[in-house]
Amino acid sequence: MVDTTNLIPNTPRYLKVPLIAFNTILWVLGLVLVIIGGIGVSFFSNFKDFTKVSKATSALSNLTTGAPAGVLVIGIFFVILTVVGCFVAGKEKLVGLVIYTMLMLIILVALIGVGGKALTLHNDDVVSAIGNAWEDVSNGPKNSTILKLEDFLKCCYWNSTSTKNPSLCPKDSKGLPKYTDTCDGVFSSKISSNLYLVGAAAVSIGVIEFICMLFSLFLIIRICRAPRTKSYDYQ
Repeated sequence: MVDTTNLIPNTPRYLKVPLIAFNTILWVLGLVLVIIGGIGVSFFSNFKDFTKVSKATSALSNLTTGAPAGVLVIGIFFVILTVVGCFVAGKEKLVGLVIYTMLMLIILVALIGVGGKALTLHNDDVVSAIGNAWEDVSNGPKNSTILKLEDFLKCCYWNSTSTKNPSLCPKDSKGLPKYTDTCDGVFSSKISSNLYLVGAAAVSIGVIEFICMLFSLFLIIRICRAPRTKSYDYQ
């Protein structure tokens, strides 16, 4: 058998200081997730009526509801948990470290899900899915939702080959179109190009989180091996 006793630093400080440092990094990244998620939720709230009217596909529904909300919730949880992680690591609280590690594992699984969803949505060509739904709604009886979206995105029609419905495309006081850009290009520049970024960010955070979990586990082992009173974790 290989003796692994000496693989873990004898002084907890060499474990808790890096753990606190990595938690500080994750706290900053958690704020980034909160900002990205908040922007996403705010942006896609304008697509709520469109999603209902278009009887959207699962990919479109996930993009407009699940993904932004998921990023926001994980970000908030991250901000809170990393602060707790710094506290229990600094105080070397055994029970707190165990709970912290378990929660980090749960978030790691959630991050993998969000990152995978972002990459999958990109690969499934979200722009194409939204374009098909856009065209269907434009030619339907509830195309007023399209007019609202065009005003929000500052564009006219989905693409250059779309049917030029005279009731669509916001007009100025002279009856001329306010905008010249097509909506597929505007939407793609705002969303599609950033989906890989979201996925990559989730993977990066997951790697740092995994390192935190390792330091936390090593610190738990070192604390368990050190002599202490029974009331140590409750002081």
